[in-house]
This record gives sequence, C-alpha cells and structure tokens, in this order.
Amino acid sequence: MITNEKTDSNEHSLPKIRRKTDFTILCLTFILVYTSYNAVTNLQSSIHTDNTIGYHSLAIISGCSILSCLIFTNPLIFIGGYKWTIVLAQFGFLIYIAANMYPKVWLMHPASVFCGLFRAGFWTALSAYITDLGTSKQAGPITDAVINKYFGIFFSAFQTSQIWGNLVAYILYGIFMGLIFISIVLVIIMLDQKRKWKSILLLKLILVLAYDAHIFFFYLWRFGLERPKPFCSVFLQVVSSLAQSDYRLIMITYGVTASVCSVIVGWLGRYRIRVPCYILGALLCYASYIVMFLWKPVPSQVYILFILVGMKGIASAIWDPIEAALYGILFEKKEEAAYSNMWLGQNVGYLVVYLYASVVGYGGILWRRNSTM
Repeated sequence: MITNEKTDSNEHSLPKIRRKTDFTILCLTFILVYTSYNAVTNLQSSIHTDNTIGYHSLAIISGCSILSCLIFTNPLIFIGGYKWTIVLAQFGFLIYIAANMYPKVWLMHPASVFCGLFRAGFWTALSAYITDLGTSKQAGPITDAVINKYFGIFFSAFQTSQIWGNLVAYILYGIFMGLIFISIVLVIIMLDQKRKWKSILLLKLILVLAYDAHIFFFYLWRFGLERPKPFCSVFLQVVSSLAQSDYRLIMITYGVTASVCSVIVGWLGRYRIRVPCYILGALLCYASYIVMFLWKPVPSQVYILFILVGMKGIASAIWDPIEAALYGILFEKKEEAAYSNMWLGQNVGYLVVYLYASVVGYGGILWRRNSTM
C-alpha cells in the first residue's frame, strides 16, 4: 500500500522496488507533461494570430520562474514536500495549456504567471528527488556513478517528449490536458512523499542567495552554451518553412538524438570525464551557431537542418544529465537550494531569448524575402 507519510529524505532503507517505482513514475510524469508543453511552445509562432502573445507568454513563464527560484520554490518544497510541489506545478502546466485554447492576452498572461511560479518548483523538486533516490541506493564512492546514471536515464526519457509532442501536434489540446491529468493522478496515488523537516525557511533563502552569488559568473558562461534550445526553436520555425521541410520532423530528430545520447552520457558518468564532455558539448553548440549564421538555406539542403538539430541534441544530452548530477553530488543535504539556483540560471536564458524571439522571427522573414529577390 502506498502511503503519503512525511519521511526524511536521508532515509537509506527504501526498498529497491520502491526506488525503481518512484523513479519510473517521475520519468513518466515528465514525459506526459512535457509532451504537451513542448508541443504547445514549439508552435507559439503559428497558433496565434499575434506572434507576440505566444513569445511574451513564454517570457513571462521564464521571468516568473526566476522570481520563484529566488523566493518561492524552497518555502513551497518545505511546506508541500517534493510530491505535492510536483502536483501543484502540474496544475500550472495544465492551466497554461488550457489558456492556449483561447489565446487572449488577458487569459494567456495570468496563466503564464501561474505556470512560471510553479515550474521552478517542478524541476527543483524533481532534481532533489532523483538525487535522494540515487544516494539512498548505496553509500560510498560509487554513489556519484549512481546519480549520474539516474539523471542520464531520466533525461533520456524526458527528451523523448520532443518526439511524442511533435507526433501528436495536430491533435486537440484536450489530449494534452488529459496527459497532464494522468500525470497528476500518478503522482498523487503512486509517489511516496518526501520532505526534509530539519530545513529552516530563512536558511533556505539565504542558501539560495549565497549560491546565486558565487555561481553567478558560472551562469554567465553557461547561459551562452545551453540557451540555444529556444533560439533553435525560433530559428528552425523560420528556416524550415523556407526549406519546405516539416518543422515537427526536425524537432523529432532533436528528441531522438538527445534521448539516445542522454543514456550514453549517464553511463559514461562513472568514468569521471565531465570536462571532456563539456568541451565536446561546447564545440558542437558553437559549431551549430556558426552554421546558423553563415548558412543561406535552399530547398536542396534540407538535410543540414537535421544535422544542426542533431548537434544540438547531443550538446543538450551532454549538459543536462551531467550538470544535474553534479549539483546533487556537490551540494549534498542542500539539494533544494542548489537546484533552485541551477534552474534560476536556465530560466534567465529562456527569458532573454523569448523576449527577443519575435524580433528574430521577423528578421528571419525579411532575410527570406531578400534571399528570393
């Protein structure tokens, strides 16, 4: 029988079958939620008559996630625990996707605020939960490899949401809402509750701000590396129409590449080769940027689009599981504050890109017009 008791996350006696069940539920939950969310966000420029509504709503989500990482996420996790924080965030995604069925500013923007405030808690609770599952499996030097493996498997499952989301992009929004409802039921009924009762709210906030201060410069560099996800989304929506290619097939390629490579990277974590992996990811990322800015698309070169998203998929598969596992290893016993900081940095990147996304799209349209003259 599954219980909802308030347990201490330092407990290391969790049965193996229970750990695997919890981990599987987390993977399924994020696949279901982000299958819907990615499909909607990937089409923001085409499902709204006013392109700025979609991109501005995404910018609001990222901005509210930044605010939430600073002052809201850790108190929320302290009060609700990992499980109910995830549930509340799922309702945030549900409201945002429902708002897209009637995309008006007065509806989209409040829904984006609600989604953004809870999205940071969604990822923070998930990361801390997976770290806890990894550390509870066994103690000792092999714990690092276990955490790396867990995050590698998770991000592999998570990246498949790009595949499923684009495959069902033509289906009604009601299907997306139904998927999130299923994920909500899964978490409420099946997932064990976890909470660190010894945490103090004020101390949590101080830890978040302290981590923000000493990792600030790290994120200036990190911002330049990983934020191509939304940028590529904007770029490909313009260029794929020029090259007469289906945008969804291109993003499916991204999902397949990232999913497969995430498993490989998680397995390689046991060999402690983070630095070479990060360098490889950076090279792939910046190489794809150079091609984006120099390439003049023509219909006969559609394959280049698939190569670009494949490179981006590999880079994402390298950075996501390694960074998430590294935070769990370096900041043991302080996972909530550490992961809150991590997702704060990522949302800063999303906010900047979505704020100028409409400008990028317009520039791409002008570029396309000039190239055909």
